[in-house]
Amino acid sequence: MLLHVALLPACPRTKTTDIVRRKPAGANVRKVLYIADDLGAGDMVNDAVFHAHLHGALDGAGLMMGQPATDSAVARARETPTLEIGWHLHLLDSRPCTVESWPWGRSPPRAGFALACSPRMRQLVRDEIAAQWEAYSATGLPCRFVSSHHHLHVHPFVRRVLEQTLPPDFEGWIRWGEPRFFAERGRNRLYGSLYRLFQAPVRWPFAVSTTLWGLDRVEAMDATEVAAVLPTLGDGLHEFMFHPRRLGTDADLRCLLSLSRPNR
Repeated sequence: MLLHVALLPACPRTKTTDIVRRKPAGANVRKVLYIADDLGAGDMVNDAVFHAHLHGALDGAGLMMGQPATDSAVARARETPTLEIGWHLHLLDSRPCTVESWPWGRSPPRAGFALACSPRMRQLVRDEIAAQWEAYSATGLPCRFVSSHHHLHVHPFVRRVLEQTLPPDFEGWIRWGEPRFFAERGRNRLYGSLYRLFQAPVRWPFAVSTTLWGLDRVEAMDATEVAAVLPTLGDGLHEFMFHPRRLGTDADLRCLLSLSRPNR
């Protein structure tokens, strides 16, 4: 998923920000966060996310604006202040806030090439990002982090607009960590090279994550694998990405219910 986007052409708890931007010299500062995507996508997703937080190890969730269950998610988030809520920007495979449907549908490559070639599509995305941020701000929920659906914020144009949209005093963090995998060392090397080429040179004015785990386990996270890599993590903010979809036999929910919170 991230590979598709990266190759597209361009035209009282310790604050996360302190860990990433102002790490004390010589100190061993490490934070691990279990984050769910797609909060607001549907009632079943909402149920799974809040259950994973209240009864499992989930730390936070990315909220999608303008989706069928966004209003319900916002109401439940206000009642659950211990769940860290962030903005999950969506520019494909979702219901837009400013137009009836996405011209590129569910395809990250089509979206990327449209943004590279079409001023009209770039304006559409500018308007959509502004509308989604305005909608998020109107909820009154603190924005602890920013991520995106299918990681489209890695696209250079989307990244620039996102950076211009967020306020200068934004205190959350951006999902920008180096992709890590639970298996397939060759894939680790490939994605590591792409990260160093496309993402590492970018200097955000905000805090960013250090690593991102879960790209090779979408909707299939395993608690044993997660626990095994925790001792190998050094300083920085390490994000483990989850997609709980429903109560019951959902793999990501089962994983979160089995894990303990490493920062507690």
